[in-house]
Amino acid sequence: MYHFHKERKEITIDKYNTPTPWMNYLSNGTFHTMISQAGGGVAFYRSPQIWRINHYRFFHLPMDRSGFYTYIRDGKDIWCPTNEPCRMKPEQWKASHGMGYTRYEAKRNGVEVKATYLVGSYEDALIWNLKFKSDEDKKITVYPYVELGMMEFMRELQWQCYNKHQLSAYNLEDILVYRYGVEDQPKPKETPYVYFASDAAISGFDCDRDEFIGSYRSEENPIRVEENACSNSTLFGGDPCFAFQIEVDLKAGKEKEVTIFLGTAMTEKEILDSVRNCRQEGFVSKSLRSLKEDWDSFLENFQCELPDKEAETMINIWNPYQMERNFQFSRNISYYATGTFRGVGVRDTAQDILAMIPFDLERAKNKLNLLFTQQYQDGHCNHYFFPTEGWEPVKRIHSDNHLWLVMDVYNIILEEGKLDYLFTSQPYYDGGRDTVWEHIKRSIEFTKKNLGERGFPLMLSSDWNDMLYKVCRKGKGESIWTSMQYGTVLKMMAHLSQLMGEEPSEYLRIYEEQKELVNSVAWDGQWFRRCITDDGTFIGSKDQEQAKIWLNTQSWAVISGMGDQEKQLQAMDSVKKHLNTELGIKKIHPAMKDYPSKEDPLTYYNKGCGENGSVFCHANTWAIIAECMLGRSDLAYQYYHQLLPMVVQSKAGEARYKAEPYVYASNIFGPESDKFGLANVSWLTGTAAWMYLAATQYLLGVKPKWEGLEIAPCIPEGWENVHIERVFRGCKYHITIKNSGSKAFIEHVEGRKEFSVEI
Repeated sequence: MYHFHKERKEITIDKYNTPTPWMNYLSNGTFHTMISQAGGGVAFYRSPQIWRINHYRFFHLPMDRSGFYTYIRDGKDIWCPTNEPCRMKPEQWKASHGMGYTRYEAKRNGVEVKATYLVGSYEDALIWNLKFKSDEDKKITVYPYVELGMMEFMRELQWQCYNKHQLSAYNLEDILVYRYGVEDQPKPKETPYVYFASDAAISGFDCDRDEFIGSYRSEENPIRVEENACSNSTLFGGDPCFAFQIEVDLKAGKEKEVTIFLGTAMTEKEILDSVRNCRQEGFVSKSLRSLKEDWDSFLENFQCELPDKEAETMINIWNPYQMERNFQFSRNISYYATGTFRGVGVRDTAQDILAMIPFDLERAKNKLNLLFTQQYQDGHCNHYFFPTEGWEPVKRIHSDNHLWLVMDVYNIILEEGKLDYLFTSQPYYDGGRDTVWEHIKRSIEFTKKNLGERGFPLMLSSDWNDMLYKVCRKGKGESIWTSMQYGTVLKMMAHLSQLMGEEPSEYLRIYEEQKELVNSVAWDGQWFRRCITDDGTFIGSKDQEQAKIWLNTQSWAVISGMGDQEKQLQAMDSVKKHLNTELGIKKIHPAMKDYPSKEDPLTYYNKGCGENGSVFCHANTWAIIAECMLGRSDLAYQYYHQLLPMVVQSKAGEARYKAEPYVYASNIFGPESDKFGLANVSWLTGTAAWMYLAATQYLLGVKPKWEGLEIAPCIPEGWENVHIERVFRGCKYHITIKNSGSKAFIEHVEGRKEFSVEI
């Protein structure tokens, strides 16, 4: 059904009707497109909340509609190279997702089509390049089409009956133009025009969706394609679309090329300039070449050769690719998320930054600087915010958001090998500004001042696990996990203090206090408890009938170093005994039904779903790291390998797993669900960043330190040789690991472009 191509960095899909749409993200940082293996998807300019270009019908049937389609009329045959949405299908077909592009190759009745979609760096436009070839002389008509919508998706749902009559779509010198001009839109001066253009002559067009599709029809059988004649409709109020009619004269064996451009510009003049540039000879090939060069340059920061080729494929190509898209879009829009409310989450984005640091320090710093604008002078942060849309942030105070910022700063300093970033100045959300060093000191101070009755950090609105908001509604609930996160960053602050020439003893004192609590109050005999409710009940205890053991406090007891050594080992043994499954590690066991009471259950998730006993992939990454830190390489590798997307999909079965086999999902339904193995919320998940860190910095053990690059592999016994290339502080290191359990430090060598070491 699918095949990975290492050299081309592609996955080819041979069956159009995958269990769910298998997506790709095309983007130049301003113009974005999410596109499926069947041509469905959505384009947007900067923000899917306020500048969404076309309709995509989430959760509706038929699935994966609408999208970016080209109808081919060949005599009486009408079909699409994307396969969907026509009922008539190609005789041969395949789709390929690559780094920033998607390609469809199809053939019917002697006509071959190669359709390549990409968003290049030169214009804010989705390019779809069509190459036709026929085995005999033939005249065909092609109809490129996209259904437009109101840019503000939520307002369209609520007020479309009035606001759609303020929309305009018209012909400007054979370029179709869409203007969204609805009253009270949030940023009218920043709202672009949308255009549709071709480098081929057009013989007709439509801007009115109902004129092109026809009454009681759908994308499957547009009336204008069936009748082989567009109506040249414009639209000044109604439901818009873009459609062209283009006559293509094919000569036997000769290739004919047509390119379509769906783009944005701020004025009609800028549209004309943009299209003129797009139509220049060589524009498409130049855009593709630039895209390839950019991704090759990005990915070469870390490459490896491993005995496990599935792991190698993920580490070299698909995991960093997913991580970069995650870094860019946070949790905003996917097949599972409608892109209507999330914005930029401080907690989510801070974790994404961790994996971007080894690839692009400047991008990582810029995104972290954006997060600092959401920190208050007392140290806490807004939960998520809307820097593009300008809406009010969500101001709930969580116990963990501000602590992730410390982890980002520390990892930036280690990667860069200098302290300069600490002295840069950043604003506070509630006024004033300070150095980054003072910002992260405020993070520590906030947690220090918000401890509960037993001494653990107050849960506040929840910690990383949002489901736990119910344990702290009276403001007394405490998070044992946040204590462990707090301990992790306290050690980082102590190290930074030493580097800054300051006294680290206060951070170490607090660390020891929290460590004592973890080992005395939090220890439950075989594992660490999870949290304490407002009324003093321990969640995650053997005394409870449901949700006895939670994954995160076991793994973070190791990551933080706060668990005593024998307790760390026992806790992770309990993870293996109670939480591990053939498809990954469950978040809790047993799943909850009516806990702590039927009247006020902790969750309404069904058993085995989401927060309630699923295989929560994000949390699995920390178990991998913990086992590496304990030196149990075979178990660490088992946990890593069993969650490789193509591996878990193969075990669960394509029909059950459903999601893409080339990117990580947020969670997989657990064994207490009748859909055990169903992947949920793929692409945009913190799993991507943390799985990359687990694989490269812990399993393979290539980790930045202040002194240099540490090589401390934790690879399974069966791996004899591993080769790694890592760009670090301006040098490329060639590292060969022979499986002897060795450890080495590589000092940075100034002026050396490449450096080799064998351990």
